[in-house]
Amino acid sequence: MRKTVLYGLGFLLLLVNAYFGTYAYVVTQALLWTQTALQRGPLVMLFALVCVNLGFLKFAKKWALSQKELIILYAMLCVGTCVAGYGFVQILINQIPAPFYENYATGGSKFKDYIWPNIPEWLVPRDPDVLNGFFRGNTTLWTPANLKGWVVPVLAWSAFIIAVFWTLLCAMSLFRKQWIEEERLTFPLVLLPLEITQNGGRAPIFKSPLFWAGVVIAGLLESVNYLNFLYPSVPSIPLKPGMGFNEIGPLLTERPWNTVGRFTLAFYPSIIGIAYLLSLEVNFSCWSMYLVQKAMIVSSAWLGLSESGGGGPTNRMPFIKEQGLGAFAGIALFSLWMARKPLKKAIEALEKPVADDTHEELMSARLALLGGLGGLLFMTLFLTAAGASFWQSLTYVLIYTCCAITLARIVSEAGAGWAWAPMWGNGQFVADTFGQNHLSGKEATLLIGYTSWMNDMRDNPMPHSAEALKMAQGGGISPRALLKPLLFAIIVGTLAAFWAHLDIYYTYGAATAKVRPALQNGATGPARQAVSLLVSPTLADVPGVLGTGFGALVALVISVIRQRVNGFPLHPLGYAVGMTNTMEYMWCPFLIAWVLKAITLRYAGIGGYRKLLPFFLGLILGDYVIPTLWGIFGMLTGYQMYMVFPH
Repeated sequence: MRKTVLYGLGFLLLLVNAYFGTYAYVVTQALLWTQTALQRGPLVMLFALVCVNLGFLKFAKKWALSQKELIILYAMLCVGTCVAGYGFVQILINQIPAPFYENYATGGSKFKDYIWPNIPEWLVPRDPDVLNGFFRGNTTLWTPANLKGWVVPVLAWSAFIIAVFWTLLCAMSLFRKQWIEEERLTFPLVLLPLEITQNGGRAPIFKSPLFWAGVVIAGLLESVNYLNFLYPSVPSIPLKPGMGFNEIGPLLTERPWNTVGRFTLAFYPSIIGIAYLLSLEVNFSCWSMYLVQKAMIVSSAWLGLSESGGGGPTNRMPFIKEQGLGAFAGIALFSLWMARKPLKKAIEALEKPVADDTHEELMSARLALLGGLGGLLFMTLFLTAAGASFWQSLTYVLIYTCCAITLARIVSEAGAGWAWAPMWGNGQFVADTFGQNHLSGKEATLLIGYTSWMNDMRDNPMPHSAEALKMAQGGGISPRALLKPLLFAIIVGTLAAFWAHLDIYYTYGAATAKVRPALQNGATGPARQAVSLLVSPTLADVPGVLGTGFGALVALVISVIRQRVNGFPLHPLGYAVGMTNTMEYMWCPFLIAWVLKAITLRYAGIGGYRKLLPFFLGLILGDYVIPTLWGIFGMLTGYQMYMVFPH
């Protein structure tokens, strides 16, 4: 492999990916470049690389990329793209300066009294001119004052983000053998990238009529809705929530059915394609446990266990968000138990170094363990320096890591499409467990108002690190060959993410009508919540902690039963996914794919499933590439465009 080509091309692609993806989502509001488990940005760019590579293979073969090089570039893009997404810079960059912006920090907000004194100066720019330019736009990042105002906060948060990525990379190195070789998780999302990169792009799948039929059908369905958005006289096709008859919740007006909350239908072609790749038991567990969640909510209201209008423990039945966090923690603990052999080997390597095994693993067991522990310690000390106590910070970091491990497991087995973390956020859990009445101003401000951006884990890097290692196995690449490219992508991706967001916001304004409303609307939410809790603190949430324990117990019991009972129909990942927002939009496509796959296997067998597989892979690619072309059209013409996913 040519390192100069990999790092040079990877650097350029990471810069383009960060800026284009940010602009398309924030300004044009046409594309969701990140957030999905199978990221649109990296997959579309991989397809573009393959198309260009076909030309090189024909006319200048020595310049063509091999499948190994394409896979490494794709892995770099996946991990590097995460930083610019939700759960990282896309939310952080709006939330950290918002309490200090003069239009937000009014007397009624109480930010000056409760937020300003509790945030270290090295975490946020405070110069009014620097902040005015950021929120109002019509200026440039590239002035000495603006650069000086942002350099320290950007470097500080970059160090923290890189530590998060490094820690999870070390964790994934320890889990690699157990997940990929011992348990042989399916990794459904790596199939399409591996297929289209075969022979550098001269892939057999491109000769399949079924594959191109899937691409065309998905592209046509989405194109009709783009035309409807531009020309309302064109009829739409209700593929996503909020269109046509897709909202079921408003039709349920009688109690207890009206307590169900949002209940919606969706028919995303790409999600149907992804769900078709899953095992029937995993797919069934995901959509059925979501319906169980809804049944639990309705049943609680019917039995009088949950009444609207109150805030006590009874009115929180059946503790869905608490069960979700518990399930994530339980699955993470069970994963640690299943990986006890490599973990034991890593611990033994601390006492007695063994021969270098890095040709088999991403890094040596010794480095993975020490590096992971070092990363955990750095994150803990960072949060401690920012204002939280050591034990609060450590609890926060461990909960976050547990959620990341489970999320990686979910994506590795269930694809998930749109993988959410538990609804009970890390900081909120820590604050509620310790008791908000016991938190100092700095502790409450940091845990509730300044790290809430980490609660959204749709762009968590650990699932993509896991998939990179699986693709390395499929492409005949040594895991060790991925380490330096992934570290390079993490560092470049982090700095590129800050650059892209800052440059765009200084041009268009983070608080103007020129950018995506959801981002500016959510900018002050965590700070307002922190103020509210500081004004009226609550006691330790014992019922919530018990609900979390119950969720962990259920997940562990299901995991143990699956180990002992062959053919057990439920999967613990389904329980975890069903207790989060993941299945809110995904359950219907998952159900459709489950029915289609069950019928195929019943009447055509595994051979029929394999024959139809190219069609469903085509649905995925068509639903990614065609909307991207429409998004580019919107960027070039200045039109805001229809967004295919999620709503």
